[in-house]
This record gives sequence, C-alpha cells and structure tokens, in this order.
Amino acid sequence: MTKFSSCSRERSIFHQDWWLECSTGRKISYINVEMGGRVVAVLPFLRKSRFGFSVIKMPKYTRTLGPYFDLPASKTFRRQQNIRHVVDEFVSRLPKTHGIRFFIDPENESAFAFKLAGFKIYQDFTFRVPRHKPLDEVWRDCDQKTRNLIRTAQKKLTIRYEGTVEAFIALSRREVRHNTHDFSLLRKLFAEAYKRGQAIALYAYDGGNLVSAALLIWDDNVLYYWQSVRSVESRVAGKNMLLIWKAIEIAKKRNLIFDFDGFGSVKSAVMLASFGQKPVPQPEIVRETFIYKVERVINNFVRKYITKKSYKYDF
Repeated sequence: MTKFSSCSRERSIFHQDWWLECSTGRKISYINVEMGGRVVAVLPFLRKSRFGFSVIKMPKYTRTLGPYFDLPASKTFRRQQNIRHVVDEFVSRLPKTHGIRFFIDPENESAFAFKLAGFKIYQDFTFRVPRHKPLDEVWRDCDQKTRNLIRTAQKKLTIRYEGTVEAFIALSRREVRHNTHDFSLLRKLFAEAYKRGQAIALYAYDGGNLVSAALLIWDDNVLYYWQSVRSVESRVAGKNMLLIWKAIEIAKKRNLIFDFDGFGSVKSAVMLASFGQKPVPQPEIVRETFIYKVERVINNFVRKYITKKSYKYDF
C-alpha cells in the first residue's frame, strides 16, 4: 500500500494515514503520481460493492477527500497544467466502477481538472471563519439575535470539555430516532484523534442534564464542527449556538480556520448563516453510470421517506 511521502501533519485530517486506515478498516487504496522520480500527488479511495454495483466513495465520517498535491513550485499556468495532467493520470488508473462520488476541500484545486476529465461537478456549501479574523470581529459579524441567544445560553448552561464520546453517544441514542451512526467507528476515530491531540468533545449541561453535545476534530489548518446532537426537550434556546461559539473560540486559540461542517436542512443553514460568515463552495466530484444513478435515486428515496435513514454523507 502506497502512502503519502510528505509529513502527515501537513495534510487534512481526512487525508492522514491513521484516519484513512481507521475509517476503512485498513481497506483504503492509493494511486500515486510521480514527476521526476518524486511522488507529487496521491489519490486515496475506498472501493465498495453494494447490490451488485461497484462504487468508489468516501469512508464514513470523512467530510472531504480527493487528491492531495505536493507539486513543485511554479507559475499559475504551469501549476494548473500539472494538476490537469495528474488528474488525467488518476482517472486512467482508477478501477472500473459504476459510480465515483466524493467531496473535495474548498481549497482543493482539482475540480476544474475533474470537469475536463468528464466528471460532473456539483456544488455544496459550508461556512468558514478565516484563520486571521479576530475573535471580537467574528462576534460582531453575528446577528444580534444570535449574540443574545449565546449570552442567554451561557448564563444557564455549564460547558464541559472532555476526551470521550460516551455522553455524545448516549444523547444521540436518546434523541435521534432514525440515526445512521456507526458508534463503534465513531469511538475509534475520536479516540485516535484525541490521543494525537486532534479532538475534543464539548458538552452543555443544564444542571445535571446534558442538553447539547459536539465533537470537534482538527489538523494543522482547519478545525471542524464534526458531529453534534441536542435534546429536543430542552427549553434553553441557543444551546447549539453556544457550543458553536465555544468551538470557534478553540479554533481561534489554535490559530485555525473554523469550519461549520455544512448543514443538513434549510433551517440549519439559516441558523449557521446567522453567524455572519460567507457561504463557502465545497465541490462534489461525481461520475456514475445511468443504471447506477437510477438505483441511487430509488435507494435515497426509500431511505429518506420509508426507512427514515437518509444521511448527507452516506453514499
């Protein structure tokens, strides 16, 4: 198995070898491209079979993937030309499948090259707080109502910072009727990240009752608001916003970009937008056969409206 030759800490947490091996049960594959005898790009991918279809997808709980580049310094034209060459090489060496689907990081430069290689590019969005924006400016960016809700929640709730996910899992099991979590995998990923100093759990308590929880993970560039859950019975407005604000504070202390990690509904998108940050495009790279596309549409309909287990990052 070929891995990245460059330092693990320079890469997205989702590209780091330990994450890929843990999230896939050591079933991750790699394609690497060389220039001048040196590895300049690597594409990790997970190949799975389902209902007779072979697909390439992101591992569960992995937010972005796609290629990682370590190209030599060059002018813009040459760099973009090299990226197109690398992507063409990746595409020619990928195994034949019925479908390929993955998100790339907003800062990843490969979307145009994949478009030219025959893939469809869809646009999702997240919100990000820039690394160098001062915390007081981030606070002023927030809608007045959002600031008021955070202040009120802070007076009523106690925030705990912990290194385990058990309280998060317990709250999820209680509150999410049709959840798609793989709690065993979630435990493993969080534990591996935590022991590397790349994760923390945030818990909001109303007296002795846990009313909101969030799991944060990070690398050397971005802190992700990775997982969250709340009590629907709690009447403390702003409990989710308070945890997001506490997560932003952690990102600022670590001098990291803060990523709200997308949204699953219009309501949650509007709530995140109230923090005053611009939507950031997050490209999705897709190629699929007609018959697989039909199967996926039917399967997604069944999960969303019948089994109630539709989940944004599931394939």
